[in-house]
Amino acid sequence: MPPQLSPRFPCRQPKVPNQIRRYRLQLGLTQRQVARRLGVSASTFSSWERGLTCPAVPTVFRLAKFLNTLGEALYPDFYLTPSEEAGPARS
Repeated sequence: MPPQLSPRFPCRQPKVPNQIRRYRLQLGLTQRQVARRLGVSASTFSSWERGLTCPAVPTVFRLAKFLNTLGEALYPDFYLTPSEEAGPARS
């Protein structure tokens, strides 16, 4: 049986850049408050915020909704426009 892939953002780098901390601080929330609301441990949330691990895709959307933003705002490097995905234009 082939290995099953996790529905998580691709963590290619040791640190995945994200904006979670910025949005959390704008709302005046602690890591523990957000983690509790999402149903995860504070240490799990902390590792997301530091870019050490990535949440599952559905959790990114729940997190974005809680922080009053979009998933694209939290993980801008993983959301490319169609022209960026296609690469440079050919002549």
